[in-house]
Amino acid sequence: MKDAITAYILAGGKSSRMGTDKGLLSLKGKPFVSHICEALQPIVGSNIVIVSANSDYDFLGFSRIEDLIDDKGPVGGIFTALKHSKTKLNFVLSVDAPLVSTDLLQWLADKHEDLYMMSQVQAGEKASPLIAIYDRSCKIAFGEHLAAKQLKLREVVEDLSHQTLVVPEKWQNQVRNINTPEEYKKIQ
Repeated sequence: MKDAITAYILAGGKSSRMGTDKGLLSLKGKPFVSHICEALQPIVGSNIVIVSANSDYDFLGFSRIEDLIDDKGPVGGIFTALKHSKTKLNFVLSVDAPLVSTDLLQWLADKHEDLYMMSQVQAGEKASPLIAIYDRSCKIAFGEHLAAKQLKLREVVEDLSHQTLVVPEKWQNQVRNINTPEEYKKIQ
């Protein structure tokens, strides 16, 4: 599977609620982004790409690309990733989800069905389109939404044939996004 899927980690956000680059925050002695890479590597090998203008991410040794269109949020980041991709399937993860595990991500990959353009996880009432698998062909829909200045990720997802997979109880804590200093304190 390692050559069949690429992982993109979106790390280009403004981090306005956190006040600092979330991906470089430390958890158990390592940056958030390192935890995510370690969870992905058994599945994708070195096919990991960081989507960020911040060269501080280069310490990881993976490819880093910058958004094709600045300041377009996750929709722009995913568009950039899918335009860059050479593989049909692509993990897309936000850098603010450092609790994901290889088991959860492998489960997502195993549950993804090719008849869907995208598979996202859901814990409780909240679907997470930033812990997901996207078919490279989704770049067309993302490009159309960008051209129309429609930047709400959930609206793009609604335009895609997609499946939402309810995460088993044992992994539900892993899909939390850490966006605020309060949320960060809770996981330390």
